[in-house]
Amino acid sequence: MKTDLEKLFSGTLTKEQLMNHLLNIVDSLTELEKNNVDFENILLDKKHIFLDHFSNRLVFMCVPIKDNVFEKVSMGEFFKELIASTTYDENDDLLCFIKLHNYIASTPAFQLKDFKEKLIEFSTGRKQRKEQVRETNSNFYSPGFITRALMATDEEGTTVLGELNELEEYEEGTTALGVDNRNLSKPYLIDAESGTNIVVTKEVFKLGRDPEQVDYTLNSKVVGRIHAELVTTDGEYFLIDKHSRNGSYVNGVKLSSNEKTKIKHEDRIKLANQEFIFKLF
Repeated sequence: MKTDLEKLFSGTLTKEQLMNHLLNIVDSLTELEKNNVDFENILLDKKHIFLDHFSNRLVFMCVPIKDNVFEKVSMGEFFKELIASTTYDENDDLLCFIKLHNYIASTPAFQLKDFKEKLIEFSTGRKQRKEQVRETNSNFYSPGFITRALMATDEEGTTVLGELNELEEYEEGTTALGVDNRNLSKPYLIDAESGTNIVVTKEVFKLGRDPEQVDYTLNSKVVGRIHAELVTTDGEYFLIDKHSRNGSYVNGVKLSSNEKTKIKHEDRIKLANQEFIFKLF
């Protein structure tokens, strides 16, 4: 069953859910921009933007047809309507939501890069310093798979754009465009001791000392063979201890075995004697 943007934004959203969804949209659009996709051809409609559950990224419809009959809206108008129609949890950070409304309503020239910086500022309460922007480097760990960038157009000129692992058929005559997953912005863990960045590339990302059963191997004898799982569900993140002997902790609190514990940006995670910081950006 497909999940579209309308469903993602239905119900009452917390600050964390709203920011995660908006950052996901911005990152997905930014990736398309890097691949020289013309935004004039993207169908900015909540019912035609879908979530790929494998990568947790969004898939957009591209309609490269002259004089097409689809109603066109600007990027700024799209985000204005999206935020204005969102039901926000009034018991959460209401000031953040007001700032977001005021920013999107008063910005004459909408830019994805500027909007992302504001989202991070509103979400964390501090401005993003340029030197802190994360870049891919030799210290980055990413389980190895490379996805080819492919593009195909059906007879009527409709192409689907998004971040998928392979060329997939969504509907008859409609093709999905995948891009290199190494360039996507994904959640990651920072090893507190070595500083290594561990990219979370799967919905269920396993950590432990058995290289044949986990997605990232921890070199410690006190860590379990499959010590814990980091799970992504509908834009939210959870840590599950897999009956480890020496325990899993979030911000110093020990987890119950096999129970999902929600984690957020900059939470400190400890698996036995190894510590990490969870990052969303």
